[in-house]
Formats: sequence, structure tokens, C-alpha cells
Amino acid sequence: MSGTGPLALEPILVPKPWGGNRLERLGKPLPEDQPAGTTYGESWEVADLPEDALSASAKGRTLVASGPHRGKSLRLLVAEIGSELLGSASPTPAGDFPLLVKLLDTAEHLSIQVHPHEEYVGRRHGWFPKTESWYVLDARPGAAIFKGFRPGVTMEAAWAAAGTSDLAELLQQIPVSRGDFHHLPAGTVHALGAGVTVAEVQTPSDTTLRLYDWTEEYRRSGRPLHVEDGLWALVAEDRPALSSSPMVREGSRRLVSTPHYWIREHRLAKGDSPALVREPELRILMVARGFVDVDAGDGTFLRLGPGSTVLLPAALGATACVTATAATTVLETGLV
Repeated sequence: MSGTGPLALEPILVPKPWGGNRLERLGKPLPEDQPAGTTYGESWEVADLPEDALSASAKGRTLVASGPHRGKSLRLLVAEIGSELLGSASPTPAGDFPLLVKLLDTAEHLSIQVHPHEEYVGRRHGWFPKTESWYVLDARPGAAIFKGFRPGVTMEAAWAAAGTSDLAELLQQIPVSRGDFHHLPAGTVHALGAGVTVAEVQTPSDTTLRLYDWTEEYRRSGRPLHVEDGLWALVAEDRPALSSSPMVREGSRRLVSTPHYWIREHRLAKGDSPALVREPELRILMVARGFVDVDAGDGTFLRLGPGSTVLLPAALGATACVTATAATTVLETGLV
């Protein structure tokens, strides 16, 4: 055994023209090498992307923040301790950690976009498939997301509207509130609306194909669009919405299961412990609200607040003790 305890990682903050200010209020340290007034839209909490997979961030690998593995990337830990970290899961073919976990915060709409699926990425070097899931941590009154086309919209209409503001009128606009959950399989047209903070779990990819970027509405600088590639990457067949409303009482539920990951939600009263899946497998815990204490059973003790993330290596999957110190919601993510 390597003595690996719970792994808290140093987040990577990514500047975005649509970013808000909630990431700083969640305690994320702002980079010192960015100009004053820079807005940050993403905090990469668990990340292990190589440089050739990056499009939006200058850095792709979060490093361990403390303990005996301080300063190490997840890729290095995969190489050093293998199954003690991942359990029965496998790294990517390149040897990287097979998941990306973020926080996103919006002051403006994100671009209307689509992420390519497995069959499509082979057409372009450096593209990676991306399936993602959103859990809403906070939303201002009237906030919404865009997810999928409205019933009856044809691909001919989508081709005609892509690249213009008319495209937004073709999408389903869904009001959101704290505790909502939305799954977005690769190939789904979507946009996160203004005034929303979400936890995002996704496959390890930074490939985004923009179909419209709200430049006129927000007077922000234009970014490249990928209209033809984005439209060809759409998956047009009907699929379940895979959305959930907020939990109304204490308990646990599974939000989604995919070929890559699963997510469970635990709503706890003070003093409760979440019903974690007790197997020697890796877990990622994120506190959506409230506070928890994490006791690894090896003398390692952590207290986590809202927006905090910790990775429990597989070696601790069956033994770590988590206790709520207030009314708390915890997201538990595992690998497949």
C-alpha cells in the first residue's frame, strides 16, 4: 500500500468572456498572472488533460494540493499506484485520468454548442468525444438552460439558422433552479444560460463546436464558430431528456449512469453520513451545499464546504467515513 489518503487538488481557473463572480466566492484562488477584471467561468476541479487536448485552458492537469503526493498530477499517480487509485477502472488509452470535473459560473449565456461523439471525432486530429452532466448549484430567478431542439424542428431549419441568433429560437429553453440535474450526451445541442452555477462531470475532453456565440447580444469579441462540423456532429435521433428536479427530503438517489461514469446525490441532515457505494473503487465527492467531515481512517481528516471536491482513491473506497456537520448535499461520482 502507498499510504494514499484523500486527494484534494489545486483547481485550475479558466478565463471566459461569459464568466461570473461566484467561483471566487466559493473560495477558488484567482490566478495572479491574469489582468485585473478578468472573468472566470470555469474551475477545473479534477483534470488530467494533455496539452494537445486543450483549447480553452492553458493548463490541463490539476495537481495534488497537500500530503505525501503533493505536486503530483493524476497521470503520475495512475502510473505510480494504478489500481490503488482507479480500482477496476482503466485510464485513457494515453494513460491519463479518465474523467474531468468542473464548476461553471455564468454572467452571460455560453455559446450554443455541441460536443462530438465517438464516431465523429475520428474525422479531426486532436478532437475528443465529450458527454457531460450538469448539477445546478445556484441559479438566479428566471435563469434557464438551452437543451436540444424544440419538437418539430428539422435539420433543414437548423442548417438555415446556425451561425445566427435565429438558432436560439429553435432550442428548448428550460428554467432551472438549485438542485436540478441535466444530462447531455455527446451530440446534444445545448447552452448554459446566464446566472447559473453548475457542477459538471464529463468525459476528459476540451473539444467544443460553437454554432452561435451571442456576440451581438453581449457586445463581446467574436470567437471562431464551427457551424459545419457542429451540425454534422449533432445526434438527431430522439433520446430521453435525462433530467431530474430537486430532491425534497433527505436520502440518496442515482442521477445518471453512463458508459463512462455514474453520479449519485445525497441529501443529508446534520450528523448523517451518506450511503456511499461501499466498494474498493475510486470516488469523487463534491459538496453542493453545507459541510462535511471526511475521515480516511488513517489519521487523515478533511473538512469540506460548498464547492469543495475531494478524490477518494479506490484503496479508501470501502472505509472512508463522511459526516455532515450541517444540512448538506453531496454529489458522489464513480468510474465505469
